[in-house]
Amino acid sequence: MGPMRFLKQMSFESNPIKQMLRIALTACADHYQFYHNASLKSEVPEVKALLSVLAETEGELIDRIREMLVTGVVGALDEISVLDEMPIPDENPFDLERDNTDPRIFICNRALRTELKSYTFFLSVAARAKSEVISRLFEYFTFIKVTQIERIRRACETF
Repeated sequence: MGPMRFLKQMSFESNPIKQMLRIALTACADHYQFYHNASLKSEVPEVKALLSVLAETEGELIDRIREMLVTGVVGALDEISVLDEMPIPDENPFDLERDNTDPRIFICNRALRTELKSYTFFLSVAARAKSEVISRLFEYFTFIKVTQIERIRRACETF
């Protein structure tokens, strides 16, 4: 869906929760496409595996958001309610000296930056939302991004 069509669709949507879900869906779809395409192009087995796992994780989140668009957000709100506090991800890049020479480290840092941007975006929406439901929903998405960042860290620390 092109950006203008998406914006027109949003302007006719009267439900702000569905509007915000569509924004999250678009962000996740962009990440899925990046990870999927990069995994197809990668010739380094470890990088291909990491990108495939990240694409799969984004795909699962896309499916979850689509489900929420149909059934509502209660399940996601229940999941986030068990957290005492939101974990803070480690933002430090991997070995910058090897970033230009090792494709594994390059992809690790690229994936880390991508997920940190989403984390920051979702966290800012959660903090600024005027609706408690939207705020909690984006806290849920933020938690998913923290989980993805931890997955990147675990995989990339072995390179």
